[in-house]
Amino acid sequence: SPDWPSRDGDRGRQGIGRGIAERLLAEGASVFAVDVAETELGRTIDELGLRGPIAGFATDIARRDDVRAAVSACVEMFGSLDILAANAATADVVNLMEIEEDAWRNMIGVNLTGTFFSIQEAARVMIAAGGGTIVATASTNAFWVEANTAHYSAAKAGVVALVRTAALDLAPHNIRVNAVSPGIVRTRLTKFLIDDPVQGADYLRRIPIGRYAEPSDIAAAVAFLVSDDAAYVTGENLVVDGGVTVGVPLAPPEEPLPGAVR
Repeated sequence: SPDWPSRDGDRGRQGIGRGIAERLLAEGASVFAVDVAETELGRTIDELGLRGPIAGFATDIARRDDVRAAVSACVEMFGSLDILAANAATADVVNLMEIEEDAWRNMIGVNLTGTFFSIQEAARVMIAAGGGTIVATASTNAFWVEANTAHYSAAKAGVVALVRTAALDLAPHNIRVNAVSPGIVRTRLTKFLIDDPVQGADYLRRIPIGRYAEPSDIAAAVAFLVSDDAAYVTGENLVVDGGVTVGVPLAPPEEPLPGAVR
């Protein structure tokens, strides 16, 4: 990606996290959202409250005690924990030689360790209940890296390996574990890139489908993976990037080809 500023994480209150919450509510699920920003989380819960049963909990997923408390609160409120969408993350773009130790530790702590805590604590409840399903948000950076993302790409590659291993370890307990890897998604966090008349247009030309992803595109992939339609799917990484990582597309013609997506 082009150089972008340091970015706050994408959690339950915004972007992909909010999209997942909306989709699961539409599918009839009760949703328990977590976010480190309590005020903004509360506002999101109020906004989505008319769509179905939703509650939330202020949580720093890089802290095991916080994650454990959130899981306990979810079970106390709704009686069970059947689905985990481990989506919370943070991101930044810094040259490898300029990454400070604290920045490295924070990136790994939130994106990888936090995902590990979330999967492990949720799985304890699911094992006791006889099963469940887990989806973690990775990234195309897990396998298709970009310059100046060493700490972020390493963390997301770790998420994919964690998911595959967790799928093996938890399969005997009737728990499926998968990952979804988005490309660039149209959210508040990517607005600076998407709206840039030069860099945004250049990146868009790399997307064979011809548009950026919406949060609902990622939410739909999550909804599939946690549904009975994916009952025989575990340990997989579903890439949702419009074809960016498939290869280099041809330059678009002056006039759209018949049936082309524009």
